[in-house]
Amino acid sequence: MTETGLRHYLELTERFQAERSASAPEWLRAFRREGTEQLARQGFPTSKHEEWKYTQVGPLVSQAFAPVRTVHEADVQEAVARHALPGPGPRLVFVDGWFVRELSLLGGVPAGLTVRSLREALPEEGEALTEVLGRRGRAEESPFTALNAALLEEGALVRVAPGTVCAEPVQLLFLTLERRETPVLSSPRVLVMAGESSELTLVESYGAVGPGVSFTNAVTEAVLGAGAHLTHLKVQAEAETAYHVGGLHVEQGRDSRFASHLVSLGGALARNEVHTVFAAEGGECTLHGLYVGHGSQHLDHYTRLDHAHPRCSSSELYKGVLDDKARGTFHGRVLVRPDAQHTDARQSNRNLLLSEGAMADARPQMEILADDVKCSHGATVGRLDEQALFYLRARGIPRAEAERLLTHAFASEVVGAVPLAALRDQVETLLALKLPGAGEIRV
Repeated sequence: MTETGLRHYLELTERFQAERSASAPEWLRAFRREGTEQLARQGFPTSKHEEWKYTQVGPLVSQAFAPVRTVHEADVQEAVARHALPGPGPRLVFVDGWFVRELSLLGGVPAGLTVRSLREALPEEGEALTEVLGRRGRAEESPFTALNAALLEEGALVRVAPGTVCAEPVQLLFLTLERRETPVLSSPRVLVMAGESSELTLVESYGAVGPGVSFTNAVTEAVLGAGAHLTHLKVQAEAETAYHVGGLHVEQGRDSRFASHLVSLGGALARNEVHTVFAAEGGECTLHGLYVGHGSQHLDHYTRLDHAHPRCSSSELYKGVLDDKARGTFHGRVLVRPDAQHTDARQSNRNLLLSEGAMADARPQMEILADDVKCSHGATVGRLDEQALFYLRARGIPRAEAERLLTHAFASEVVGAVPLAALRDQVETLLALKLPGAGEIRV
């Protein structure tokens, strides 16, 4: 099945590149060709691949997804209003993977900040973007990253000049339209360049305009200069019939600070990856994730923290809430290289199962090659605490309501860490549709 799917995507990328070869510079044609070659070389993963051990991609790659470009503005405007953050911060809106200027908010961008469509930036900035493009999101590391490279055309460029502090967040909103006859493929690429001592909060929001089968294959690359601070927030709330593969690749400079907050709610199959590397001393990294699944959803998470230099610290907490026959997977790797002395790394994964049919796979891993370090990791998979339930019921709270309270409290530890109040409110609203009775409880 995956072989048939591979042929479809190889033919798709070759047609795509042939159609755009005349207007693309040689470096871009070479970048796309390398993506196709890597896709052909690797093929799509199976359960024999260690990093995909618990996730079957056959249902995804066997479908003939393809790029589609249409906009139904009335329906989309309603979805934009639902997902947009309040305030004057810039917002880029993409529909089925394509930038829509009329729905975006580009006024009031402060000096020192550039936010624009990647499709518009590529011909104007050309090879200068290769400083970031493919630097960490390498085609040879994953067939899905290779597929994104082969179809590179649209996405976002976010550049922060050295010393610039952005008071308002930048939002990138990716919407997928309902479509029955053509399963749509979106391949956005996001490039983030944070200059020395700059500060930025970037929000990636993924939503759907009605139900439908779609495939979002997104890659975000970020390079942080010395002393830069980047907070990356991602909310994946696409349709539960959709497929989503997202890779976040970050390079941290000296004394930089990076924080990732991920909430994954949508998708029949959703895979979110976070890859970070400390490219100099003194960096800090925080990874928070929450995944909530019901029905037959499969929510997969893979993280890799590369402590390549000394005196860096990382803290990672991922939590899953799984009901019905949903399955959640967490595979976290922390590598502490031989010269990375005085590393402080902590990793934790906790899962709450709400039904007999729900499943959780937890694989926290640490490879420590240095001796002067502080490192810890752990994972738990369990059900609601019967003693806590008894405590609440003894105070007159019905069992169903007690279960709702405890489930929401478990999830709210990660939600409460989201630094934007408006985004926390959005997540609470989305959780009301996922957690049993969560709409009746507020934190």
